[in-house]
Amino acid sequence: MLNISVIGLGIHQPPVLTTTAQQALGQAQAVFGSARQLASVAHLLATDCEPCELPKLTQLAQQLQPYQQVVILASGDPLLFGIGKFLQQEFPQQVTCYSGISSLQGACQLTGLSLQDAQLVSLHGRPLNSLRRHLQPNRQLLVLTDQHSQPQHLAQQLADVNLGASRLHVCERLGYADQRYRQFSVQQLLAHDLTFDALHVSVIETRGPGGIIPNFPGIPDHEFITDGVSVTGRGAGHGLLTKREVRLAILSLLQAGPDQIGWDIGAGCGGVAVEWALWNPKGQVYAIEHHQQRFDCLQANRDKFGVGQNLYAVQQTAPQGLSDLPSPDKVFVGGSSGALNAIMLAAWQALRPGGRLLASAVTEQSKATLLQFGNQVGCDIAELLQVSVSRADKLAGHDLLRPNLPITLICWDKPHE
Repeated sequence: MLNISVIGLGIHQPPVLTTTAQQALGQAQAVFGSARQLASVAHLLATDCEPCELPKLTQLAQQLQPYQQVVILASGDPLLFGIGKFLQQEFPQQVTCYSGISSLQGACQLTGLSLQDAQLVSLHGRPLNSLRRHLQPNRQLLVLTDQHSQPQHLAQQLADVNLGASRLHVCERLGYADQRYRQFSVQQLLAHDLTFDALHVSVIETRGPGGIIPNFPGIPDHEFITDGVSVTGRGAGHGLLTKREVRLAILSLLQAGPDQIGWDIGAGCGGVAVEWALWNPKGQVYAIEHHQQRFDCLQANRDKFGVGQNLYAVQQTAPQGLSDLPSPDKVFVGGSSGALNAIMLAAWQALRPGGRLLASAVTEQSKATLLQFGNQVGCDIAELLQVSVSRADKLAGHDLLRPNLPITLICWDKPHE
């Protein structure tokens, strides 16, 4: 049986390894890693051990087939944004990890930041704008980066969300004799053509008024992109952004959890889907919208709030376009383009046992369709409520509360098998 030891080399040079990690290296038939990593442990390998360049992860299983005892070298801690989790998933019960001191720990040591006070963010191999979901004032972010997320790029993101007073700490070549630690303001990074070693970690202290990325659920309606006009204007997005108060009620009813898959059918400009993805980062949200201009707004809002890693925009017409999506745990039907009953039946069929289906209605005809749906599938309503919101307005110079149309929300819970 194949046994895989994953050894994190840490940030020290030469690596500081535990006795058990050294024993695993001495017993290995093959050791996989980069050329630099292999050279750093060459003196610990048995004479018949085969050093191998680490292949693409899609080819790894095939490369490991000839061996029983294998070591895979990793940087820092393989279980902290490293290869360890992937290997544990691919080779259950066959992987043992040995952690070294990570670059994130080294950055804390240099800057004096307590690790428990920091928010860990990996931009390595991830879109730069995924940083945005973390950019609220008075945060301490510990950031792993790549060539697309250099300190200047981070500074521009901070400036774009009204956090221009932030400080950035850049820790380069941690653990090497020539390691370097520098501090910068956002303005310094944007004004000067500075270069940084490829091996570096950034620490961000976010400062400034912010106000673009919310601190708490309930993003103000005007922060969403609705075809270049405010939600009170007239455009492709007008009326197709679920208002904040209703949005919060929907999210509360859905109660999305980690690792759960959600569908937002008729997502419009993405109000519900964006908040759903933002506040449940370990879940996945599929936002289905067929109208081109609304779909463009949906994508723009996904990028603005940095939720591209777990919000998938799907330009399809429901219910036809639902069959290719992964089975959901939670579904919200906010728009139907006249196919409400067919969409509800398709969503119910796809919904996993124990999942929840939630739909909204404004017209009496839509309410009647939803009530009839419950009879069709033989399931009692789990929750039914109506949200009525009135907002401040003026009439002839006088203050008043102008009511919006009430929204009816109805939930059904699919029985466990």
